[in-house]
Amino acid sequence: GRANESSEETQQRHFDDRLRASARRNNASFEVKNQRQATDRLRTLNSRATESNEQRERRIHCNTLGNQTRIGVETFDARRNRLQLERVRQGTFRASNWLYLKDEALHYDPNLDYPNFPQIVIRSMSSKCTFCGALKFEAEASGLCCSNGKVSLPELPQLPEPLKSLMEGNHPKSKQFLTMIRKYNSSFQMTSFGTSLPMLDSTGFMPTFRIQGQVYHKAGSLMSLPNEEEKFLQTYFLGNEEAEAKRRCTLIPGTTKSLIESLQKMLHENNHYVQKFKMAIEDNPTEDLQIVIKADRKPIEGHERVFNTPALNEVAIIIAGNDFEKRDIVLTKRSNELKNICETHISYDALQYPLMFPRGEDGYTININQVEPGTSNQFNKMVSAMSFYAYRLMVRSTENHLLNYRQLLHQYLVDMYAKIEAERLLFIRLNQK
Repeated sequence: GRANESSEETQQRHFDDRLRASARRNNASFEVKNQRQATDRLRTLNSRATESNEQRERRIHCNTLGNQTRIGVETFDARRNRLQLERVRQGTFRASNWLYLKDEALHYDPNLDYPNFPQIVIRSMSSKCTFCGALKFEAEASGLCCSNGKVSLPELPQLPEPLKSLMEGNHPKSKQFLTMIRKYNSSFQMTSFGTSLPMLDSTGFMPTFRIQGQVYHKAGSLMSLPNEEEKFLQTYFLGNEEAEAKRRCTLIPGTTKSLIESLQKMLHENNHYVQKFKMAIEDNPTEDLQIVIKADRKPIEGHERVFNTPALNEVAIIIAGNDFEKRDIVLTKRSNELKNICETHISYDALQYPLMFPRGEDGYTININQVEPGTSNQFNKMVSAMSFYAYRLMVRSTENHLLNYRQLLHQYLVDMYAKIEAERLLFIRLNQK
């Protein structure tokens, strides 16, 4: 055993180990070699970033003594070659180190202490926008948040209870709710979310939400056909709280019924879409009932009835046969037809994410005017989807509850960026020569 071997045997064993390791490395593929070297570099960087001052001084002292011993006996030619190799090695190390750390956040390793890497400088968000109050890092562009005052959106209202307590961790079931927040939102979403190609959702330590292909939201009828079970928006109008909660738990297994019941009650009391749809069904028993959610807040003449809510969308109750704008959402009372919702419809966000916008707050639409910086005077240039969501998602001294939605925020960001890309592609298609 090793305990009984002589010093010569130990040295021979170490020498043989080095030879075997050297042979393995020489025979390794290019990809394996690169990965091993990158891992070694990162491990060394992390080790040095966490060492104490005493440990650092001792390491440097030992290295200095070893270098002095080697340098003292080298020839002129050996010294020249050594310096040349050292220059090449330093240049290669710096370049590969930066290359390896680039996009490192996309494959984050929780075992590494990134803030202590000398190449990474993380400062506080000390830069504050003079127009909208957004907090930014020092090097971020001044117009990132509000285009230097040209974008001005109303603040989102505070979340109603019990959603507010659940989001802030002040509810007994907050942990379970936040862990499964996408499932709970799915229980209440009024439209379906899908893509033209299979989604690439993942779980594990760092679950991510990824899509491929075109994103679409679809809306069905207000009520289900006979002998068919309710889905999405139809679930709101079962007419019985117990049956409604039971149906939601059946559709999305793993949710807690008591939480479903309390959130369900909150939406019935606060969401103006649910309230208007319910009123329309109760006041219009005819089967040819249609509901139109206007895309641009411009009422069409001849509606039998228009519900106006200050600062909110217009929901029109009409009789079949009227003409609609292309981007309007038209909901029938009963049918098996699913209708696509235009990405730039003002209700697009609220119908898909009722737990993020529990009152039915407005999302992006194409007719939001930019304003003169420092004033409320509007001019003809419109706010882009990118500018709208950049404004909505900035960190400010006031609470921005959108940033607290964890995995549901991931889905929302991917969904809205797909909307941004769709708007850009549409602009190119309409304006290319």
